[in-house]
Amino acid sequence: MTSGTVHDVVIIGHGIAGAALAWEFLLRGHQPLVIDRLASTTSSLVAAGIVTPITGQRVALGWRIAEFWPVATAFYHATAALLGTNFFHRLPHVRLLSSADEERRWAEKQHDPAFKEWLVSPAPDPLIPKGIIPSPGFAMHSGWLDVPNWLAASRDFLRARNALLHAEAGPVTPNPNGPATIQTSAGPITARHIVFCQGHEASSHPLFSWLRWKSAKGEILDLNIPSLPSDRILNRGVWLLPLGGNRFRTGSGYAWDDFSSTPTPSARAAIESKLQNLLQLPYEVTGHSAAVRPIIRESRAVIGRHPSHPSIAFFNGLGSKGVLHAPWYARQLADCLLHNSPVEYESDLCRND
Repeated sequence: MTSGTVHDVVIIGHGIAGAALAWEFLLRGHQPLVIDRLASTTSSLVAAGIVTPITGQRVALGWRIAEFWPVATAFYHATAALLGTNFFHRLPHVRLLSSADEERRWAEKQHDPAFKEWLVSPAPDPLIPKGIIPSPGFAMHSGWLDVPNWLAASRDFLRARNALLHAEAGPVTPNPNGPATIQTSAGPITARHIVFCQGHEASSHPLFSWLRWKSAKGEILDLNIPSLPSDRILNRGVWLLPLGGNRFRTGSGYAWDDFSSTPTPSARAAIESKLQNLLQLPYEVTGHSAAVRPIIRESRAVIGRHPSHPSIAFFNGLGSKGVLHAPWYARQLADCLLHNSPVEYESDLCRND
């Protein structure tokens, strides 16, 4: 980096949030500088990347899915055009109901136009492939982002444009009247806007430790299942994502008292126990990984300028919905930094409740 250079925006972290924000600036014709320490295990690298319109035991529409879905799909299409490869794969998602209560809820909702627009019609036939325990269910439009490979391609794209710096980020010196400076292992970097997108790591940052963090560890298993079709995502209490060939991924669970990235036998046992209620086929566990999801407040993104330091901004708290939510919030934050537009109150870093 050239000594004395003042960057427009420096983004700390290249997970889903940081990459989405970097791409939002790139797509608008701006060049950010991304600083990333290239950690081998992060919540973004472990994320399954599944987008699920109808979710949970309440069989409910995902929060604001009709707003987030078109923005997300257009965003990943735009990045694919520049990267030369599509990393967002549309795939039917077969949700199998696991209780009488879930069946009752679905019977009440399935003819609601708000739900019907998300249903695959005609549904895969048969809905439940051989090797899956039969139960009532439905197929919905869905998809998944190959997060690790998208991030790797994004890093290569940024690096080719001198927009990625492999370095550790250190203390930041805010400036109330102009650009701020952050110390890094590669030297000081000055920018008009410095945006922290560090996931759970930011919970110990002195500028953001006052936030109500509720981070949770998740764990996933990589599987080899030779006889299972790979043309759909399956879900009954645990999701099963096809990665191509005989490779599948499943998970993931929540642990609220362990913030390590070390896989645990207990989590593996819990995932495999749930898998027994879905899968009748033999399988081989080929990998086991873990990471801590950044969760803040109501498990929704937190964005905006720091309340005391306007040159410092924040993008975090995507939790398990990062692939779906990140593009929409990246757009909001870019508007805030470039045009001083307000961000929504419920996601504003400066919210006072």
